[in-house]
Amino acid sequence: MRKGFFSKIWQGVVVASMVFATAANAVVTIYLVGDSTMQDWASGYYPKQGMGQDFGYFFDSGLAKVFNAGRGGTTSVSYYDGFWSVRGTDRNGKYVFDKAIRDMVQTGDYVMIMIGANDNGYKTGEENFKTKVTAMVKETQQKGAYPILISPIRRSNFTSVDSVYEGYHAYPIYMRELAGSLKVPFIDLDTLSRNYLLSLGQYYSNHYLNMFIDEGEYSTSGVQTDNQHLQQMGANAFGRIVTEQLRFHSDAKVKELSKALKPMYQVDVKVSPEGAATAATASGYYPEGMMVTLKTTPKAGYTFVGWYDGNGNKVSGNARSEVKSPYIYTFKMGNKSTQYTAVYAGGSAQKYTGNGGAVTQFSVDVTRKLNGLPFQPEGYTSQPVEDEKVLGPIEFNSLFQAEDSVTMNEGFIEANHLGFTGTGFVNLANNNQSFASYDLDFPEAATTTLAIVYANGGKTDRLINVYLDHDYYVSCPPNGWDTWDTVYTEIMTPKGEGTLQIISMTSDGAPNIDMFGFEMKGVVYKGATRPDTNKVVPADTTAKDTTAKDTSETDALTKNINLSGMENADVSIFNMQGQLIARRQMMIGSGLSNQELNQMVKSNGLYHVVIRKGLQMIRQTMVRK
Repeated sequence: MRKGFFSKIWQGVVVASMVFATAANAVVTIYLVGDSTMQDWASGYYPKQGMGQDFGYFFDSGLAKVFNAGRGGTTSVSYYDGFWSVRGTDRNGKYVFDKAIRDMVQTGDYVMIMIGANDNGYKTGEENFKTKVTAMVKETQQKGAYPILISPIRRSNFTSVDSVYEGYHAYPIYMRELAGSLKVPFIDLDTLSRNYLLSLGQYYSNHYLNMFIDEGEYSTSGVQTDNQHLQQMGANAFGRIVTEQLRFHSDAKVKELSKALKPMYQVDVKVSPEGAATAATASGYYPEGMMVTLKTTPKAGYTFVGWYDGNGNKVSGNARSEVKSPYIYTFKMGNKSTQYTAVYAGGSAQKYTGNGGAVTQFSVDVTRKLNGLPFQPEGYTSQPVEDEKVLGPIEFNSLFQAEDSVTMNEGFIEANHLGFTGTGFVNLANNNQSFASYDLDFPEAATTTLAIVYANGGKTDRLINVYLDHDYYVSCPPNGWDTWDTVYTEIMTPKGEGTLQIISMTSDGAPNIDMFGFEMKGVVYKGATRPDTNKVVPADTTAKDTTAKDTSETDALTKNINLSGMENADVSIFNMQGQLIARRQMMIGSGLSNQELNQMVKSNGLYHVVIRKGLQMIRQTMVRK
């Protein structure tokens, strides 16, 4: 009798543990829908990550797998039209996924939809937003799968010590309203992330969660001040918050998904002596195999000694080779809880006294004040509250002629208008999605300004998409076919190779493109040798022979041409922002002299000079002193 009783208990335990797996045919897939704050980022952008990039580590692969379908730059409309409902392609026409996302979804799967960060900037509007998200929800349900709506992660744009700007405006509210009207589960990550940011303070939020990167921290990244995109610590912190919501959610199907979560192990972080650090990685828990980043920022007057493990031993080496800062230590999480100490001069390592067991208690909510932080959150420092930056002229530190080393799907290289530089300009076909493509190599992952010199003789603005692993939309107002103006956009570059595309977004095509340039130094064509970016070599204008001088160290554009016996020529002078300053027909020898430059321009500075006679051309970079 007792044997049968305990046998039934054991059978019940086994059955209960298998409920999740059998209900979902052993392994379910969690599809993650979102933008750049969700997507996988290539290693050249490290430490930048989307929330979905490591999300799979939280789950037992025998019960659930994660498919990160996040795509940078997307809105609710462009995601639905470009990836959810069709088999989406990248800018080279290559398929991104095996199928349309909705065609991948199977009975029992889950679809987490976190969209809205870009909808305000592209003015999607409430009706369009709700229409597209509703379609994704209903089409998920039609497949017998379970949608979960998630509001976007808030940017760490503080307006006071206890307030974070609502940069996405009404779109998190629209997501909440949709969840209510459609009666589907909702995770209010907008509110949860706001509380988390406030609990840690502005400095930590910027420098440990978002992409505020200091000089020398990573080999892949220069200085950045991006309060929207996430670095690895932030991406996994917000992923962890989502898993906490699964554990306590009121919806039975959502809570059921939490049964597929792996054991979590605590990493406690201490600072010794107390008060030595402006900030240090907050204590938290991680699943086995996930990358953990420990970081500390010294206060003035304190000398950092190193990171020490729970046994009191100083650690060395990094799991991520991109780490260059002595203040950062990375490792893969094991299967035991542990402790690390950031030791400063006068301090000592604190040994771990726990039993190493997995975490058994989890938070149901994120409060505005966290206990046990290894630092005191810093006060508020004013930041500009802007949805969009107003970009102005830049110095062309890396300059490219549009007609050089270009690949086009539909377009021409022409020279039938006035005022262009180089040997011609790019004229894309009058079709939506015609593009010019350039294979480049970038010295670092960073945010930089890109300038494009264009001519638009049409009657309306021509919208282009400047694509580099991400969409950047730029409008080019009419200015005539013989007048060249400059438009600007901020873009994020990878470290290493990347393909830049200028894509027409109207049936009239793009404007004519003469050249483009980066404020970043050292950008070159793929396979080219990177110049010494600290060296400035003005063109030699005193030479007496007729051979054009090679100024490739300051001009990453093209090679100069031998101009033998030039007489009357067209001389155009541009400032380093790409704006035409002066133009004159004049008698010329092998190049423009300093005296002639001084006569044509009034202000001292660096200038780009283009001399043309027929198809012959010489380019010089000159300094007026």
